[in-house]
Amino acid sequence: MFKPGVPHKPENVYIVVEAKRADVLPHDREEGVGQLKSYMAACSTCHYGLWVGSEKLAYPRDEKGFIPEEPDIDLPRAGDDEPTVPQFSDLVPAVDLKATLRRCHNYIYANQGLQKAEAFHELVRLIFAKVYDETESSGPLRFYVRNEERRSIAGQERLRNERIGPLFDAVKGRYRYIFPHGARIALNGRVLAYIVSELQRYSLLQTKTDVKGAAYEELVGANLRGDRGEYFTPRNVCDMAVGMVLSLYPERQLTSLRILDTCCGTGGFLVSVINHLRDFIGRRETAKGGSAEEIGVRTQAALREIATQNIYGLDINPFLVQTCQMNLVMHGDGSANVFQADSLALPGEWDDANAAARISYSKFHVVVTNPPFGSEGVIDDPHILEQYELAREGNMRLRTSMPPEQLFVEAAWKFLKPGGILAIVLPDSILNNPGKEFIRRWLFRRARIIASVDLPKETFADHGGVPNPSVLIVQRLTREETKLAEARALDPYEIFMAIPKTAGRDKRGEPIYYRTPDGLEVLNEDEKPTVDDELPFVAQRFAAWYGGAG
Repeated sequence: MFKPGVPHKPENVYIVVEAKRADVLPHDREEGVGQLKSYMAACSTCHYGLWVGSEKLAYPRDEKGFIPEEPDIDLPRAGDDEPTVPQFSDLVPAVDLKATLRRCHNYIYANQGLQKAEAFHELVRLIFAKVYDETESSGPLRFYVRNEERRSIAGQERLRNERIGPLFDAVKGRYRYIFPHGARIALNGRVLAYIVSELQRYSLLQTKTDVKGAAYEELVGANLRGDRGEYFTPRNVCDMAVGMVLSLYPERQLTSLRILDTCCGTGGFLVSVINHLRDFIGRRETAKGGSAEEIGVRTQAALREIATQNIYGLDINPFLVQTCQMNLVMHGDGSANVFQADSLALPGEWDDANAAARISYSKFHVVVTNPPFGSEGVIDDPHILEQYELAREGNMRLRTSMPPEQLFVEAAWKFLKPGGILAIVLPDSILNNPGKEFIRRWLFRRARIIASVDLPKETFADHGGVPNPSVLIVQRLTREETKLAEARALDPYEIFMAIPKTAGRDKRGEPIYYRTPDGLEVLNEDEKPTVDDELPFVAQRFAAWYGGAG
């Protein structure tokens, strides 16, 4: 890199940047920091060097031409001699937040001795502190570290005790339902200083929602894969299902819909709901007029209020509950309505009385969910089974065990108001296996089938899910309609069906792209390859079909 206005010649080089793959370590014998330093040594006019691989390391050259052993936090901004204490106005949106968070997580994992999931939660605590600092500060920020602080134990302790520790205490005060009173940032001083240095230049508040979502999604998928049938719904599946469900309602009703995910996991469906609502509210606020900043403030305030009133989640795994809460905070909130509870048990039997007071049967307009699959986690508790019609459907006696996804069909249905809509991810076998006919028979007596989408086998390739997934959308019948259905007198109706061929991934989980007949990748408006994903078109076709049918 060169200073402005000078010829781009070797004798005018000002900064040398050495970029490596994300898995290359600084101490790599051939491609590590030593390679950068050799280039700097060969270029006498070079003032700074920047090495980016598994970490990002900046090296200043002093007035005597010496290249230090220990790196700085970052390069100075143009016109400055050294990195300065950031003001809120200095922050910039993150463009490649995914790579930054990956570097941070890998650094914690490699240098702190934590398991991947523990490293993930330590990183998220610092993200919370960062967001809180941005929210509460209009001038000088507290989420920063100086070069000299990063290099000394005393400086690292000053960072922890005077800035980051108090910030996280304030976070705990605001989000008591996420972080217990004794929670703390347990990173050692060196690791803490590195993570702060990586994040301090960015504004996470101003970073685009899809950028934050993609970054958080990757962190979650890489670190929180479950072993009890838990897995994480790809974002395109969440967006397709939520888009289809919300298109069933007039826009004026969207902000009053009570929406629940009975197996919320990390919150993918709920975040998709928030993003759809943000788009609608943004259009509504734009129509009222005002500057872009005013519209953004009004949109965010309205979104937070609506999410707090109407968006709810349940999950039996406390680790995933906390992860979902964090995800919702990053995307607009509703986090106070996520509870640890067994959705298959009666609400009155939940340990959390607050959850039972706020979530009960027949109270929700919409349920969207992806229940755990598989035979390893079968439900065999007679007390649970006897609460479900499906446990006796087609049987003289109570079944002794059932896969959880079968019971969750009825459990989700129970939370719906009459006329409410359920979108649920299920294995194809429930929809076409002769041995599962009893489930379909029960469904036709209790619900109107609106849509069935057979997803490509590769949809969950990199998320650990079942190889033959479907999305089923049904509407709970009213009492009068149920009587008609049981008498086989319900008026006939059409069902939307789709079989998309691609979902953006191959069987190894790698992205696939649209190509021309000549095999060239088709570029989008950002000059990037266009992902070959038919799921968004399914939602569009469904909305058009329902609008025409209605």
